Amino acid sequence: MTLGELFDLCQDIELRQAKLYASLSLHLGSVDERIARFWEQMSTEEWQHYILVDFGRSVCVDAFGIDAPVTELSNIPVQQITDALNAHEQKVENGEISLDEAFAIAIAIEGSEADAIYMYLLSIMRKAIEQGDQPYLIDRIVQVEKDMVSHVDGLVKATQKFAKDNDLIRKAHRLKAEHG
Repeated sequence: MTLGELFDLCQDIELRQAKLYASLSLHLGSVDERIARFWEQMSTEEWQHYILVDFGRSVCVDAFGIDAPVTELSNIPVQQITDALNAHEQKVENGEISLDEAFAIAIAIEGSEADAIYMYLLSIMRKAIEQGDQPYLIDRIVQVEKDMVSHVDGLVKATQKFAKDNDLIRKAHRLKAEHG
């Protein structure tokens, strides 16, 4: 896989996740306004990830070229990631989805290997910024890394507040521990 293909894959994943969370807001918003706002916030954060990946592509193309091979992620199961996302999208598109099912989907998404791709790209962006002698951009990457923790924290807090399934709440806490 090339760096360009990896950026394309990550942008596709982030965009699909943003749309999925927006759909959850529409489907579940009638339950409680706070739930609608939560899913809208999750969607907005995924859109921000999408935009950052686009920004990172520009920085990395200048530093490494778009056709640079990516060997570090050769063990990432790309097909498994896209298949799981397809299944989640299908479940949401089919209509009736419970709030607990929505939280289960979000926990699965945020705990998937897709996160490893995003974090890897952040590390590549950091290298490109350092190589390009653009230290003023490092603060942006640091803020994104902090936002990733906040993104998961928001999911955990909402799961605690609104989910009825205790196993689901425990899964959310495990996800938070993994993203610590």
